[in-house]
Amino acid sequence: MDSIAEYIKEERDVLYLRGQERAQTKCVTNLLQKLNLPFEQIAEIAGVTVDFVKSVHRQLTEK
Repeated sequence: MDSIAEYIKEERDVLYLRGQERAQTKCVTNLLQKLNLPFEQIAEIAGVTVDFVKSVHRQLTEK
């Protein structure tokens, strides 16, 4: 049986990208809740953009 891995690229796989975004959201959420750091520093630690951190923060404050 041939492997389909050679035909699927992770950077284009919708399920992989969705899981990656969930992991990043969870990481940013934990950093926001447990540490008192500026958005820029959280973005650098989590490897995301400052806008992403602001978006997660906005979602947390709306709840």
